[in-house]
Amino acid sequence: MKHHHHSDPTGVTQSTGHVGNLTPEQWDALGEIWSFLLHLWYSEPSSASSKSNHPRRASTYGISASTSSSNSTSPNINDTPAHHDPSPTFTPPSMSPSSPGATGNHQHYGSTGSSTGRGVSPPLPASPTRFSQSFYQPSITSSPAGPTSPTFNTGNNHLISSLPGGAVAGAAALKRSAAKLKPWLPAKKFTFKYSPAEYQTAFWSFVQAEHPDTTVLRFLRARKWNVEKAMEMLISALEWRITVDVEEVVQDGEVALEAKYPGFLEQLKNGKVIFRGHDRQGRPLCLLDPSQHNPNAQSQQAVQKLSIYVIETARMMLRPPTETISVIFDMSNFSMSNMDWPTVKFFIHAAEACYPELLGVCVVHKAPWLFGAIWKMISPMLDPVIRAKIQFTNNRKALEEFVDPDQLMKNKSYEGQDETPYQFIEPIPDENRLLLEPSEAKQRAIARRKEMELTFERLTEIWQGQKQLSSSAAVIQERNEVGQRMADVWWAAEPYTRARTVYHRMGAIHTPPPTPPGTHAP
Repeated sequence: MKHHHHSDPTGVTQSTGHVGNLTPEQWDALGEIWSFLLHLWYSEPSSASSKSNHPRRASTYGISASTSSSNSTSPNINDTPAHHDPSPTFTPPSMSPSSPGATGNHQHYGSTGSSTGRGVSPPLPASPTRFSQSFYQPSITSSPAGPTSPTFNTGNNHLISSLPGGAVAGAAALKRSAAKLKPWLPAKKFTFKYSPAEYQTAFWSFVQAEHPDTTVLRFLRARKWNVEKAMEMLISALEWRITVDVEEVVQDGEVALEAKYPGFLEQLKNGKVIFRGHDRQGRPLCLLDPSQHNPNAQSQQAVQKLSIYVIETARMMLRPPTETISVIFDMSNFSMSNMDWPTVKFFIHAAEACYPELLGVCVVHKAPWLFGAIWKMISPMLDPVIRAKIQFTNNRKALEEFVDPDQLMKNKSYEGQDETPYQFIEPIPDENRLLLEPSEAKQRAIARRKEMELTFERLTEIWQGQKQLSSSAAVIQERNEVGQRMADVWWAAEPYTRARTVYHRMGAIHTPPPTPPGTHAP
């Protein structure tokens, strides 16, 4: 396996790895991962026996597929007959045990396993055209829409929404043609724990308001453009999201999480972790005070759910072109009674392996002498890239190299100029009404996000089918425009798909202005 790493004689990478600034080798690496993902997601379906029994794994935003009527003639998203089931789950496509590369309920890809897709001609290039809606849809004339559309139901059956005919046709065509792509097959044989639909759902949930390529590039940069290692890291991160149930944290809300995990809410109230201000590079600032942490005051589950809540909240504060956050640990009052090794290990794994390239810098401020011994134990656990981002400061002058004093709280060891103390704003009754109740606006917002995902996937399939970067320039441009506008669509759906947080109530998280036309890729 070749490494897509382009560097100058000094060893410094010439490209930052952003969508708009990729070398041809990096474009190849990006395309290889997308080709592999499409092939994984649209694997040939067999029986419904592998249907997920997890209530949140149905689809992005808790959507599950069914048919609008038993007489529907429109193509199903998975090209499989609908299975009427009261459970809020998606009937995922899966590889039959008799299919190449499949063993039981697990799928295998690799040079020692299936050669699925090899020797099959790629789909003929299509000509993307502007659809009659306010976003782009590639023309797919080979799959006309039927008289009805498949419906998408939320996990609690509160909502039924239909995709327009063009998107239905696009999904069916993508299902057929994506499987014909010649996928990149890793030298290492992968075994997948979940169904293709679950990985697809987890990926689009992870993307949030980012350009989808930005999400993939995080993993490529973290693994220095080694495609195989980046792919393994991405799959592991998606499996982690499913296993720890990230969607529970972002959808249930603070009150429900407190009921399930007593002590969750108190961790937000005591100021253990605060988002406030920005560093000198414009990155959102996360302030942590470990002295406020009592390992015995709540369960490990409550602490882990808070960790996920904090990271997911941080990502919602990012605005292009900013892709990273800054963290400051106020260690001035830290003692061994605050030390919590299970939490440290969980947070390190999440930050390194599951949210790569999210940390910009981590400043450890005024660490006591006893932290030296702890650091000797923590340091070897860190990836060298993460370790290089950790800085130590002991006074205000050193700290101000990273953050302006007016962005730092005055009543803390930062000795900043912000006199406003942290105050937790209690959850507001019915603040999650848009998430919980059905409405036409909710139906439209979720359906439109799904359309955009399908459109981006279809344009990606066309791009990879053309192979030559120069010949697919028009497709790449349109695909990039769709990727940029997906942020606006995600934010339009956000009130209907995610619970409110204290930072929504503070006004720190809010819908940004629409992306200006022609904005460069993040």
